[in-house]
Amino acid sequence: MKTKKWRQTCALFIACTLLASVGAFGLGSDYPPGKLSGYSDAWPPGMKELVNTPNRTHGFFVNAEDIFFFSGTAKEFAAFLAEYSKIQPIEKHVLILHDGAGEARSPWDKTGKPCDWKIYGCPKSWLTENAKDTAYILEVHFWTGGRIAFDKSAVPPNVEIRKDK
Repeated sequence: MKTKKWRQTCALFIACTLLASVGAFGLGSDYPPGKLSGYSDAWPPGMKELVNTPNRTHGFFVNAEDIFFFSGTAKEFAAFLAEYSKIQPIEKHVLILHDGAGEARSPWDKTGKPCDWKIYGCPKSWLTENAKDTAYILEVHFWTGGRIAFDKSAVPPNVEIRKDK
């Protein structure tokens, strides 16, 4: 009888542990350098071409969130923003300015390498947990303390500029 009760207690403990950790598991990995061979079906048209450039220095995903880092010149950044501004349908075209210099690294990396800007993409439904929300979030982040002078880059009029808080 003691053995049966012990087994039931163990089974209950294991079941509770598994249920409690369901939301804690995630999937993430680095995107390989060079051309992307696979990409998310959730990406809006044009995103694959935007991130498949020679000046992409790093990229990774965690669950439904994709982050890509880039280095380049003011001219390359302006061209990137021009292509970004054409991508539809996304919730809003946003450029977020950060102080300091950028660092390209995955959350599981101890160190990174310098970068000038990054793009963050994610289906809004992933963040709001509302399956009916079909918007896609696609934000560009730029570091003002890096190698590119921000005032040398043309920002398309439909791209809203925000300062990081």
